[in-house]
Amino acid sequence: MPAEIFHITSAGSVDDGKSTILARLLLDTGSVFEDQLGGLDPKQVDATTIADLLDGLESEREQGITIDVAHRFFDSKTRRYHIADSPGHEQYTRNMATAASHANALLLVVDARVGIKPQTKTHLGIAKKLGIKSFVVAVNKMDLVDYKKRVFADLSKALEDLLQGDANDPPEFRVIPVSGLAGDNVVRPSKRMSWWAGGTLLEALDQFKLSSATDSEAVFAVQLVQRIPGGGRRYLGSLTRGKVSTDAALTSPRYRGRHFRVTALTDRGQPVEAVYGPSEISLEIDADIDLERGDVLIGGGDTVEHSNQFEADIVWLDDQQGFPGRTYTLRIGHQSTKATLTRLFDIDERGQKGGQRDHLDANAILRCNIETHEKVSLATFQSLPDLGRLVLVEPSSGNTVAAGVINHTLRRADNLVEHDFSVESSQHAALTGYDGAVAWFTGLSGSGKSTLANEVSLVLTQRGIPHTVLDGDGLRLGLNRDLGFTEADRVENIRRAAEVARLMADAGLIVLVSLISPYRTDREHARDIIGSERFIEVFVDTPLEVCEERDPKGLYKKARAGLIPNFTGIDAPYEPPDNPAIRIVPTESADTSASLVLPLLVHQHTP
Repeated sequence: MPAEIFHITSAGSVDDGKSTILARLLLDTGSVFEDQLGGLDPKQVDATTIADLLDGLESEREQGITIDVAHRFFDSKTRRYHIADSPGHEQYTRNMATAASHANALLLVVDARVGIKPQTKTHLGIAKKLGIKSFVVAVNKMDLVDYKKRVFADLSKALEDLLQGDANDPPEFRVIPVSGLAGDNVVRPSKRMSWWAGGTLLEALDQFKLSSATDSEAVFAVQLVQRIPGGGRRYLGSLTRGKVSTDAALTSPRYRGRHFRVTALTDRGQPVEAVYGPSEISLEIDADIDLERGDVLIGGGDTVEHSNQFEADIVWLDDQQGFPGRTYTLRIGHQSTKATLTRLFDIDERGQKGGQRDHLDANAILRCNIETHEKVSLATFQSLPDLGRLVLVEPSSGNTVAAGVINHTLRRADNLVEHDFSVESSQHAALTGYDGAVAWFTGLSGSGKSTLANEVSLVLTQRGIPHTVLDGDGLRLGLNRDLGFTEADRVENIRRAAEVARLMADAGLIVLVSLISPYRTDREHARDIIGSERFIEVFVDTPLEVCEERDPKGLYKKARAGLIPNFTGIDAPYEPPDNPAIRIVPTESADTSASLVLPLLVHQHTP
């Protein structure tokens, strides 16, 4: 079996025949297992039947479309292939992008009868933005256009124009006429297209080369850490490129400036003196350092950096808009951490940064600044694709919302160092006598948030407990007066309030924040900023109809009349907390409600 593994993602619009071509690749390379055939004789099974068998989900069979990514392997004479068969339906574009973020090449399928569709362009654009430089385009269903050379020639010219890229770094591509159903030019040359002498689909794939060379700088990504009896650690992971040998000197971006010597090396469970990537290996070094999953060891140089701020080009894949200030889960290689989009920019036709944007729409391709909660090991995509690609995941749903490539770290990540002041938060708390904490009151306009915060403030004042109140209207009249009520501005409004509340809690104050804060994601971001151990979410659960009856500011009446756009509860959503620390209902009096909040909020400081 060939040792080299080449990763492919299939792409193209729905019904263009991706699964059928994959089925033909598997069938004609002898890569279909008996259990996939359901007891049928392989010699009597056509590609359509195989494609049906490959659609593993019952819902796929019912809908007639591939809705998930199917992973399969097949072998040519020179290498082993892993192919991710991506869905073509627009609704599942994120699945295709996720698969493409790990691919060496793209197999793009186009129906010869229909030609280039909008989703064809979308998939191709995503693949280019994710740094894929190798493309094979299968002009499929040539049997349904009578194998006409003219049909292929016209479509091939249009595809070549679409595939052209940067003249200084042009992509590598081939356009091939095929019939997945009949098997023409997939694995075996077609006898029905004598006019074609450009080889088969599989031959075109075999001509592509893996970008990682064996003589390049070694990069080892840690996946698992094992404790060794008697002391020390063994690191298991992926040697993504280069060569590692015993006695070789490695460094880590986490421990910049230090060098470690490899003392033991194992490949496929056997001790070896040297190994070339890509390969799954384990190694030991002569230092008892604290490496974690996602950390890397490198053979020197500065290809990999350890940073928490960088610039990236991303494709937004979610139907819900994305905004600066929101927190997502970032995945780079085997690393996972929370991250925030801080700034967004258009990308012009030359690939240069354009004007600033305040949100991301579905399938938008933008340049952005990203800040991670913890430093991560990363590289530019051009220098090391394995650590130069990223995926963003929405934490609550688990949906992939973006994929992209890293351009460079941001200089301020190294220039900004938080000063280590002599007086710590615990000492501030000792002065006030109480641990700093934040009560975050959330609910609809008119729910009674500010009334409850005021009642809690009165009790704290009576007890002589230092505190302050941050009210939504007060913040918008001062600190946040430059912000409107768009979703992007709401995100920033909450971020600023959370940062101020954190500083005040650090000073030993109890902070009462009264904000509608309609989105769960933004409240979770506030929790992350402030610290979950001192963030108390208070949900003032007053129904909309009650709030409208109260309408102390006359805002609901204006919103119903169309005079206030984006008003929460009317034409903008409110997402109630899933698990608030306290839930307040309108039947409870203000003093009773305050008595529920105080025990969770007030804690005397103990040295």
